[in-house]
Amino acid sequence: MNTGPAPRPAARSRPKGWAIAAATAAGAVLALQAWVNGRLGEAVHDPVAAAAVSDGVSFAVLALLCPFLPGFRRGTARLARRPGHGPGRAGAPVLRPWHFLGGIVGGVVVLSQATSTAALGTALYTIALVAGQSLSGLWVDHHGIGPGAATRADARRLAGAALALAAVTVPLLGALSAHTVWLALLPFAAGIGLSWQMAVNGRLDAVAGTPYPSVALNFLLGVLVVAAALVVDLAVSGAPAHWPHDLLLYSGGLLGVVFVMASVLLVRHTGVLVMGLAMTGGQTLGSLAVDLAADGGGRTGTTTLLSSAAIVLAAVLAARPPAVRQDAPHPTLPERQLT
Repeated sequence: MNTGPAPRPAARSRPKGWAIAAATAAGAVLALQAWVNGRLGEAVHDPVAAAAVSDGVSFAVLALLCPFLPGFRRGTARLARRPGHGPGRAGAPVLRPWHFLGGIVGGVVVLSQATSTAALGTALYTIALVAGQSLSGLWVDHHGIGPGAATRADARRLAGAALALAAVTVPLLGALSAHTVWLALLPFAAGIGLSWQMAVNGRLDAVAGTPYPSVALNFLLGVLVVAAALVVDLAVSGAPAHWPHDLLLYSGGLLGVVFVMASVLLVRHTGVLVMGLAMTGGQTLGSLAVDLAADGGGRTGTTTLLSSAAIVLAAVLAARPPAVRQDAPHPTLPERQLT
């Protein structure tokens, strides 16, 4: 018989304000990357080649930096020992082989940027991306795919996700034409995968004890996805005949490194849904700023985008879980549901 004191329930803290602010800034970085990669694809008349340049630059930078990153080798060794096994130390999540595949989504996102942004405009591209992101973030958090405990999709979180989805869907439907609607499906699908990518990256980070192996693996897989697409593209269309001299158009890879690093570091402090919604606000504001700077407002009105961003940020606050104490969920629940 256990005569000791009853265990105290585990505490769940609210997402920190600084983490939400940082996630918002990371969303703005992703919007800028979309504009850069879209303009490069337009300049070379080959979006797949532009995506290959973006991911190639990212991977080259990381290959040079990885030997100097703190804990990279130690974290990589931890991950190499863990696929298919339970936690090796207290508090570390279970890993399955599919948790290592988040980088595939990164390749799809870059391809969608180069293919869709120039035709849709940065703002509309971003709206389609975050619509998918908002939907999948709720599902990912509910099933505990990220590094933290599962967060049930209660009425508060459902309302926050629905509010965000409405905020980005209304201007999207009002601006699309029959000619461009299929292009919006590409970023929408990429956005659905983006929340899952954030979650599995955060899980790898929790096991490795450092974000750098996860970031390097993401870009390795992203390069492989884009390289496969490039092989087909070169066979069909050949290599681009002209490359622009504007160095800014080649910065998409560096921006991608910043975004992925931020998502890996922040997801443990916010949860997937709240981080996705904060990034949604940043992406919306960032895309508005980019379109205003580039062509005086893009394809969506300034007032519409400002209203959309304000509603999305309100949804972030609505979706934040309350600071209550609760029992820790069974650690194998997500694995029982998903494997």
